[in-house]
Amino acid sequence: MLTEHFVASIAAPTKPNTGVTKDAGIFLHEYQPLAAQRHVFKKSASAPNGLAVSASHIFAAQEGKAVVHVYSREKGNQEAIVPFPERIHSIALACGDAVLLLGAESGRIMAWEVCTGRVVSTATSHLQPVTVLAVEPSSNFFLSGSPDAMIHVWNLPSILSFSLDASRSPIQTLSTHRGPITHIASGHSSTAANIAVSISEDMSALVWDYHNGQALRTYLLPDTPTAVTLDPADRAFFVAYADGSLQTLSFYDEMQQSTPVDVLREGSQSHRPLQPPPSTRFNAESQKLGAARSLSLTWDGTTLISGHESGKIAAWDVAKGTYLSTLASLPGPVTNLLFLPPTGFPLNAAEPTFKVHTVTKPRQDLVMPADGNALVPPNYGFNNVQFTGRLELPSCSATEMGRPEGRKSKFEEALTHTSFPLEMLEESLAELETWGQQQSGGASNVVPAVADFLSFAGAAEDTGAVQGDQGGKDELQELKEQFAALQRIQKVTFTQLSELREEKEYLLARERKRVQKKRMQQEKKEGGKEEGAMNGDGDGDVEMSEDEEEEEEEESLGSSGSDDGVGGSEEEDGTSSD
Repeated sequence: MLTEHFVASIAAPTKPNTGVTKDAGIFLHEYQPLAAQRHVFKKSASAPNGLAVSASHIFAAQEGKAVVHVYSREKGNQEAIVPFPERIHSIALACGDAVLLLGAESGRIMAWEVCTGRVVSTATSHLQPVTVLAVEPSSNFFLSGSPDAMIHVWNLPSILSFSLDASRSPIQTLSTHRGPITHIASGHSSTAANIAVSISEDMSALVWDYHNGQALRTYLLPDTPTAVTLDPADRAFFVAYADGSLQTLSFYDEMQQSTPVDVLREGSQSHRPLQPPPSTRFNAESQKLGAARSLSLTWDGTTLISGHESGKIAAWDVAKGTYLSTLASLPGPVTNLLFLPPTGFPLNAAEPTFKVHTVTKPRQDLVMPADGNALVPPNYGFNNVQFTGRLELPSCSATEMGRPEGRKSKFEEALTHTSFPLEMLEESLAELETWGQQQSGGASNVVPAVADFLSFAGAAEDTGAVQGDQGGKDELQELKEQFAALQRIQKVTFTQLSELREEKEYLLARERKRVQKKRMQQEKKEGGKEEGAMNGDGDGDVEMSEDEEEEEEEESLGSSGSDDGVGGSEEEDGTSSD
């Protein structure tokens, strides 16, 4: 059965007499098929954008503290309290729930690998605390926002790289807003055409092509926005306001819905601010919900839920723009709402390849060696991780050492592309320079991998040439000879298998002909008896002697054997079989 849950967190409780445990701070609710509260995690008070939920854990940055609480979803209890050197104002999960991004008070961002304990820090790029973090679906990029009205775009693989020369600075800066950034929502595409929506206290919402640093659309809002979320198909976004109302902002009007163009990237509307019509705004004043603090959307995009200052969680019909019901009433302001991926899909649905049983706290011993030769620390490794799915590894054939058909490397894809990536050219030039340094200085014996499309023998020969070691060359030559001997044995084996297959087919054909011949003789004999009985001649069949039958059978099988190209007599067949 398809089941959908959402997680809500509150700030410091403001209602002492609500029948809920005083120190309860995170609530797991089932939305469908039966709306009910399923679990409560205690001792937490998280600020907006301070909650992250993975398949195995819940992370909550404590408001005004330099502490992150970690809860185990499997055990249903608090697993760890992780301290940091400064206060944490926002968190977000990336890389398949293996990396937790933390926005710090100093304006920098820390990346914590929960499986290894490694912590990497970026440069201090924001002038004020990082209060918003949004990760795109591919985890290649993420965006950060701050009260300094700046939005930075970061390259996550570069931040997590072990290279000493890797850049840990923003690759783009989006500075159109004139007030503190309150929330950022990333689109659902993993391509370079993905978008992001940001809202600010300057009462504006901007749609970004963050890869190019271009503002695609500007909306002038009627009130101060507090939260934003995107439609699952990126057709519209929804904004929550400080007065408790919500609004739908569609990228397509009635005219644009019938026009097959990319309306967001039309030059005519990229610099013209738009003001959404008042009819798209809706609220429920009779419910006394209070200011909206958080917003989330169901998996199918039909129902919107909002968390309010009063502690109520309200459900809204997206199509009609009407209030549906109050799902829960919590003992404090609802600062975070997160819908979890639905469960109950068929068995062929994609499953995670690993499971984190216990998080590894940040380790200070994961430092680079003093000599600087190795990039990966010697004590770096995965802890408390279980592989649950099949790893995607390239298959290897016994007869073909190349890549399977239809599978190309990044280099081959770049060769067939309309333009060659500039980053790959720069990396190749830098790699050539390191080759020259290694060959002259001899400080490192690590040789970079050559192009994927080179053969095994060619790659081994190039590697031996770069190393310049005579003993290595001899060893490579011996390996080549062994490989050639294995190929010869394989060829002979395949030939023998082919001959045995042909012999098997010939023997089966003989047996089928013998059975068919015997059946025909039996039918002929029975037919002769019936005819003789009708004519009154007694036995009407003509019996053949055993010698005649064997002679006729040998002639038919001999002709069949000559057609198959194996042999024409039983003696030759016996020899072939032996």
